[in-house]
Amino acid sequence: MGRDFTSYLGHSLQENEIFEFMNVLNTGELKATNEFIQQFLPYNPEDKDLTWKVDTFRLGGTISLDGPCGLGFTFSEHVCMVRHYTRWLTFLLNDLEFDIRTPLRNMIRELAWCLGSRFAIYAPDSGARESGIMDFMWEDENEDIECMRNWLLQNCGPPAGSIQAIYKEFEDHIQTDGYYIDVFDDDIHSAIGEL
Repeated sequence: MGRDFTSYLGHSLQENEIFEFMNVLNTGELKATNEFIQQFLPYNPEDKDLTWKVDTFRLGGTISLDGPCGLGFTFSEHVCMVRHYTRWLTFLLNDLEFDIRTPLRNMIRELAWCLGSRFAIYAPDSGARESGIMDFMWEDENEDIECMRNWLLQNCGPPAGSIQAIYKEFEDHIQTDGYYIDVFDDDIHSAIGEL
């Protein structure tokens, strides 16, 4: 079973603002998000209409927005989980025929700006101790991004110094457990009302 890319961002959007955010996504005004999607569109021609939709199945009190090319956002009360089918190992190594990591991080930075998040946590979606922060998304836990970061520090140690540093190669195996925190400028603020 492979691990996929996930990122976690803080937010304070109300339910109606999440739907407004989906409308912003559907306008194509988020440049870095659209550039990321465009990179994958040749591999997902069925998504040519570039439409974002609400997933009507609300798992654990969350709202999910499903977008083109396997991109999705799951909103709990305090955290937005960004998910994509890009493999965690691919994100770490950035070893495709095109640069995947830069457009992905640019999109996360843009989303952080829109959602008012000061940092993003990158972690695998499964199979690692770090992926346990996903449990804080669901309504029985429903914690914020600071709680996730503190849990990681207490249970997994400090974040990696770089994304590449998470990947470790040994004689008989590789290790890809770890997480990275992308910290953004202090001037990040919610842009929903400005778009």
